[in-house]
This record gives sequence, C-alpha cells and structure tokens, in this order.
Amino acid sequence: MEKMEKKALRPVIKVMEEKCINCHRCIMACPVKMCNNGSGDIIDHHPELCIGCGECINACTHGARIGIDDFELFMDDLKKGEDIIAIVAPAVAANFEEDYLKINGFLKSLGVKAVFDVSFGAELTIKSYFDYMKSTNPPLVIAQPCPTLVSFIEIYRPELIPCLAPADSPMLHTMKMIKRFYPRYKNHRIAAISPCYSKRREFDAVGMGDYNVTFRSVRRHLDESGKSVRDYPAVEYDNPPAERAVAFSSPGGLMRTLQRYDSDAANYTRKIEGAQEVCGYLVYLGNFLKQGKAPTYKLIDCLNCSMGCNGGPGTINHNKRFDDVEHFVEQRQREMRKKYQPATLLQKLFSRSKLEKTLDTYWEAGLYRRSYTDRSRIFKEKIKSPSNQELEALFKATHKEDPADRLNCGACGYRSCEQMAVAIINGVNKPENCRYYQEIEQERRANERTSRMINQVYERTLEEMHKNRDGIEALSSQINETADYVSRSSQAITRMVENIRSIHENLDHNAETVLKLNASSTNGKERLYKIGEIIDHVEEQSDTLIETCKVIGDIANETSILGMNAAIEAAHAGDSTGKGFAVVAGEIRKLADNSGKQAVKITDNLRGIKTLIDTSKESSVYAQEQFNRMASLIDTVKSEELSIQNAMSIHDAGGSQVLEALNEINALIGNIKDTSSALLASGEAVIQDISSLKSLS
Repeated sequence: MEKMEKKALRPVIKVMEEKCINCHRCIMACPVKMCNNGSGDIIDHHPELCIGCGECINACTHGARIGIDDFELFMDDLKKGEDIIAIVAPAVAANFEEDYLKINGFLKSLGVKAVFDVSFGAELTIKSYFDYMKSTNPPLVIAQPCPTLVSFIEIYRPELIPCLAPADSPMLHTMKMIKRFYPRYKNHRIAAISPCYSKRREFDAVGMGDYNVTFRSVRRHLDESGKSVRDYPAVEYDNPPAERAVAFSSPGGLMRTLQRYDSDAANYTRKIEGAQEVCGYLVYLGNFLKQGKAPTYKLIDCLNCSMGCNGGPGTINHNKRFDDVEHFVEQRQREMRKKYQPATLLQKLFSRSKLEKTLDTYWEAGLYRRSYTDRSRIFKEKIKSPSNQELEALFKATHKEDPADRLNCGACGYRSCEQMAVAIINGVNKPENCRYYQEIEQERRANERTSRMINQVYERTLEEMHKNRDGIEALSSQINETADYVSRSSQAITRMVENIRSIHENLDHNAETVLKLNASSTNGKERLYKIGEIIDHVEEQSDTLIETCKVIGDIANETSILGMNAAIEAAHAGDSTGKGFAVVAGEIRKLADNSGKQAVKITDNLRGIKTLIDTSKESSVYAQEQFNRMASLIDTVKSEELSIQNAMSIHDAGGSQVLEALNEINALIGNIKDTSSALLASGEAVIQDISSLKSLS
C-alpha cells in the first residue's frame, strides 16, 4: 500500500511576486509553515512542501497567491475538438444552488460529451470503505477524499500512511467506473469540475484525470462572457443518481453516508475539519500511535476546509455562512433519498434496496484500491530539526536568550518563536521578520545612532561651549565697560538735569525781570506820552511867548519912537522942563532899547527853546516808537522765554525720566553682570558635564 516517491508534486499555488508585500499572512494561515520561504523580499513557497490547502489564497488580501487549475487547457482542447467528458463534484449544489444541473447544460454547450455525478462515485467509495473495514477490521482508518490531507500525511506524517483508507476518492471511483463500465468513453479525456486545486495532484498520483477545473474558474468564465449559468438548460447526469452521498461534500458527509450500512458509525467516527485543526490533530494522532496507544476512534472523517469541500479554495463560497452554503446540499439530499425509498414496507424489510443493487453493478473488488507515496524525504532534506545548541545560538543572535523574551506573538506567522527559529536556521526565513528582533535591533540601531549623535553633539557642543565661554567672558568685560559708561552717563545726566533745573530757575528770575521791565516800559511809554503832551503845550506857550515878544518889540520900538519924540519935545521945552523930561525920555528910550534888545534876545532864546522843544518832541516821538518796539520785543522775549520754560520743563521731566531709566539700567546691568558671572560658571559646569558624557557614550 505504501510506495516510495516517484514523481515530484506539481505546483497548485502560484505566487504573484509583484503583488506580494511580505506581510506573512500566508505563513500565518498555512498549516505546515515550512513550505513558505520568507528569507527574501517576498514570501515564496516550495511546491513539494506545499500541501495545496489554499488557505494562503483566502488569507492574502493583496491577490499575491492564486490557485492553479487546468481551465485554460480544458477550453483550448475543447476548441480543438478533443473528446472530453466531465465529472462534477457534489459541492456543485453549494456553489450554484438550485441551478446546479444547469452546469451540465453549460458543459455540454462547450462540447463535453457526457457529464457524470461524483456523488455516485462517493456512494461507491463508502461501499469500498465498508468492505475494507468489514473484511480486515483495521484499528484505525483515516478517510482520504481530501487530497490536501493525503499530501500532508505523505510529506509530514508518513507514519500515518498505513492508516489511510486503501480506497480511491469519490472522483477516482467515478473515473475508474467510467473507464470500466462505460466503454464508449474509455478513451475520452476526463475533466473534473471540482472545488479544490490539490485534486490535480491526486490525478497525477493515480495517473487518471486530465483536467482539474474549479468552480471558481467556471464562474469567472461566465462573468467575463457576460452570461449566467441560468442561461443554460438543466441537464441530468449520464450516470445513475446518488442517494445520501450527494451531501458527501459537507463536513460529516462520509459518516452520514456510512450510516446507511452501519447505523452505529457515528459512535466510532471522529469528525474533524479545518486546516489548522485537522493538521494539528493528525500530528497528535501520529505521536499517539508512536507511543503504542490504541486510537480512540476507528474512523477519522476529516476534511481540510472548515466548510468541507463546499467551501474549498476553488469554490465561490468564501465569506459565506455554513447554513447558506449547505442549504441546497441538504435540500438535494432529501430529494435524492426520496427516489430510493422502498415502495412498500415489505420491500423495505425483505429486499435489498434499489441503490445497493445499483452500486453492486458498478462495484468490483480490487478495482478502486489506492496506494500512497512516502514523500517525507524532501521535507527531511529541506528542513532539518536543529539541536538545542543551534536553537539557543539562534535565540542569542535574535536577542532571545531569556525565555521571557520568546513572546510567541505570532506576528511572524509561526505558532511559536521556536518554530520561527527552525525556519531561520533552515534558511526559509530571516530574523528581520521577527517583530521582537526588529524592535531590539531598532533600539540598538537607535542607541548606536544616539551614541554617534551624542559624540557629534559632544564635539560640536564642547567646541561651541568653549566659543560661548570666550564670548561670555568678552560679554562680561563689555558689560563691565558698559556699566562704567552708563554710570558716567548717569552722573553727567544728573549734572545736566541739575543745570537744566538751574537754568529753569534763572529763566524764572528772568521772567520776573522781563515782567518788571515790561511794566517799566509801559510806565515809561505812558510818561513819554505825558511829556509829549507837555512839550506840545510848552510848544504852544512858546509860540505865544514869541508872539508876545514880537508885541514887546513892537512896544519897545514904539516906546523908543516915543522917547525920541519926548526928547525932541524936551529939546523944545527948554532947559528946566525939558531937561527932566529929556532924562525921562532918555530912560524911556533906554528902557525901550533894552526892552527891544531883551525882546529880541528872548525871542531868539524862545526860538532856540522851540527848536530844542521840537527836537525834544521828535526825540520823544522816537523814544515812544523805541518804547513801543521795546515793548514788542519784551512781549516776544516773554513768549520765547515761556516756550523755553516749557521746553526746559519738558527737558527737566525727560531728564528725570532718563535718570530713572539710567538707574534701572544700572540695576539691570548689575543683574546682567551677576547673570553673566553665573552663566560663565554654568558654562564651565556644562563643559565638565559634556566631558563626563563623552565617557558614558
């Protein structure tokens, strides 16, 4: 039943390198891990270590993993006129629901000669299982309809190969049935319409089956053609109908079909599905048997996919619920079981069922036997089990010497740090993909960068601090000079303010003097006005005196003439009378002459006085004009002195403010001097600290 490896497993998963972002989701989803290679920039995989489960296809959200089937080759050969028949897996009802028979119409429209239902092959499979178990009574039988799990056992758990049922899968039962009992199709090529990419490997192992065409490819073709399966007629299969095996694609479908032969089957059957769960269970089971322990269950009904074949990687049922997927499968099973119900109770009790008779027609002892290949050599060659020393060395290299540092976080995609270490040791991954290692490395690199930066900062800072110290010293010296200058300026401004105040006081005295001068000027001007009036009056009196003097002169002249006449008369009068009269006449003439002379002299004097009075009047007018001008100038001086006083008041206030500001500046400069001294001392301390920091880096 077991044979050595003959042919390498063909790839059923393709890596789209341009879409891979090295996120490790594929490794996380993969149940066998080591088939993936994360040592480069993408996550590649080794086909001969890959079990073809397709979990990575569903896990990758970037479309970097796709399944490989034979749809394009199938379509090309149909166009070439090749004779092809098709077999359709029971999962068709879960994918195309009530239109599942229209897939047959679609296939025949392409040129397929006949279409067979694999559900009938599943009925034959259960008959083969039951016959084997009944005739040999093995302690353990592992169901093998799932080619993914067959690959898992062949590659990773060869100790379980003897436990694999030595019977073909439903698809191979169907193919062999066609070749044996449908001779007209003996030489036709066979296309399997399936839910699984790994079926291709099963066909290769047995040497039967030409095309593996997935439901996903069929649906994609219809969508791209702008058509629907409903556009085609429903066509019945070309082989006898199955009964309950139409539910063979659902989890537990094998066990439920077996119950037709043995109602107690559920009690010795272990039903398990889901890639991680079933592979983990098989590992446990292999170790369990190695210990010589008897298995708890006699039959293991196992499927890789959690929804069974109904949700295989080649289906269109991803992200659907179990009930939605299985609804039409269960509906079909109820319909098919009705077809095989006995017509009467008597037939039910005493005659073999019509289905059993039909199965006997298509079953032949030895026809459906299957053997398996031990493919563990490739795994043992590619992936070695490291020693404890190698693991510890790897943990040390990845900063995980302390067991507490082995977080088993799963961020790398592996189940544990130890599994990741095995992958690294075997060259299928690298430490850089470990989150913890990256964090430590980033911290180490950050520390190195920090150390380098500290050294650079140290050098630059020390240099700058020395410069700053020199600058601070120079600044301190300048501050001292500035303080002295400000002090001298303060003293000068103090003297200036005092001078301004002295000037201000003098201006106040001058203002009083100007006011007095203004008053005196006003009085003088008023007196000049009065003197002018007196001069005018004197001038009028002088004119009168002159006129009077003229009158006096005239009188003197007349008196002289009178004296002359009197003298003449005195001469006429004789010596006695005339002599006295002559004396009087002479005196009168003297008086007249003197009066005339005095009148002339007075007139001349009055004319001189009038001239002086006129001159005085002119001088008085000029003096009045000068007094008026002096009064105007005094007003101007008074106004300007008032402006000067205001300006000096402002300067006095400004000087006081400047003096106050200088006092504040003096205080600030004192503080600056203190701060500068402290800064200089602090700079020295910083230089010492930086020098100490250098030794720490």
